[in-house]
Amino acid sequence: MSVLLKNPGDSIDYTMTWSNIGAATLSTVVHSVDATSGLVVVSETNATTTSTVRLSGATHGGTYAVKGTATLSTGRTLVRDFTLRVMRH
Repeated sequence: MSVLLKNPGDSIDYTMTWSNIGAATLSTVVHSVDATSGLVVVSETNATTTSTVRLSGATHGGTYAVKGTATLSTGRTLVRDFTLRVMRH
């Protein structure tokens, strides 16, 4: 798993590619973070095989888990996550 970087002052987009879904497409994707972490989901969108989440806030030196929960056109539900490291750079 890769670790993505973010500056504490940034409000920045991260895109997740949803692979291994066959002929299905993404109907909805909800992105979540620990509500007490200071990291905030500002907005989220999805296309047929990708989702984008805009994140802001968080504390320098912190490591955060970002989770995406997708509902596919077939009704299946998938969960993917990535790790975000917040650093002044």
